[in-house]
Amino acid sequence: MISRVSEDSEPGSEADARDSGSGSVGNLELFFDLVFVYAMSQLTELLRDDVSWRGFGHGVLGLLAVWWAWACYTWLTNTVTTTRVVSRCLVIAAMAAMLLAASALPTAFSTGALVFGLALLAIRVIHLVMFVVSASDDDEHLRAGLLRLAPSLIIGPVLIAVAAAFSSPYRELLWIGAAIIDFGGPLVAGVEVFRVVPSYFVERHGNIIIIVLGEAVVGLGTGASAHLQQPVVLAAAVLGVLIAASLWWTYFGLTAGAERRLKDADGPERARLARDAYSYLHLPLVAGVGFFGFGASAALEHVSDPLPLLPAIALSGGVGLFYAADVAYRWRDHHQLVPDRLLVAAASLLIIPPALTMPAWSVLTALTAVGALRLTWELVRQPRIGPAAAGQVR
Repeated sequence: MISRVSEDSEPGSEADARDSGSGSVGNLELFFDLVFVYAMSQLTELLRDDVSWRGFGHGVLGLLAVWWAWACYTWLTNTVTTTRVVSRCLVIAAMAAMLLAASALPTAFSTGALVFGLALLAIRVIHLVMFVVSASDDDEHLRAGLLRLAPSLIIGPVLIAVAAAFSSPYRELLWIGAAIIDFGGPLVAGVEVFRVVPSYFVERHGNIIIIVLGEAVVGLGTGASAHLQQPVVLAAAVLGVLIAASLWWTYFGLTAGAERRLKDADGPERARLARDAYSYLHLPLVAGVGFFGFGASAALEHVSDPLPLLPAIALSGGVGLFYAADVAYRWRDHHQLVPDRLLVAAASLLIIPPALTMPAWSVLTALTAVGALRLTWELVRQPRIGPAAAGQVR
């Protein structure tokens, strides 16, 4: 975790803030997250280059690898301090490796496979080095936890690097194996030894949702700029922004509480809650936004024509996935089942079949209407928005 401390803070003040459960995202993490923005745009390019079920699968596998690299970094900066020059240099080195991995993403299953795998491996090695160096000599529990988790952190990217020597479908099978090892490692090894700073974890994941939503909006703006003489395209771009806004409002909600729920959980349970609700269940939220952005861009290209099958699935299915993931997140976070979000998820999926026959702008209109109805329902039920609730996760 990185606390917001000044350069002339007293030594140990950042650690004190971490131990007390306070602290927020620092400039270094925001700097690192800029590379994640680039990675998300590269994933969109990967999908555009191969609009097929195979390309769709490649996009999912690429997202799994990139997300876990980012998630591991989040646990790292949540746990250790980066005020020292050496630590900051290592973080920047990880950022450089992430940039190389993102640059290779569009060709990660062909000519760029080895570059992507080696860059991913470098990121993991830097993470482990920082963890080991930062763990104090008397923190035997953390060191033991790192030793249990280290194999899964290394084997996954090694498999992806080795996959460069194989052709399809063996290359994809190795990527699948890497994803299973990556995501299964914390379940098998456990995360109970890691400290979690609630304010940091909630803010960091909220920021990443804003980042991917921003990437989707950038895609809409880019698509609209190529057709400035067509009012229907401009109107469709506005509808896309409204859909993105409804996703933002759905995630951040009208009441605060996520940070409090993490604070109320004890040490081991807090770590498990952070793993499940954030490292795991925020992935489908990000995936939903990413698919929506790809589908919306495809809709703007041929706004008066019906969408092909895969862009239709990406557009409506991405919105549905986001709402369904929000339901899963809420349930794991505080065991709240939200029927309105389930209904919107189902309605979004039901839009896929007619999307194959009706103009793309009408699909955007339908998704906008569904999101507006859900938001209206929520506003009617909870008309008051307190100052502390604005801009915070439920």
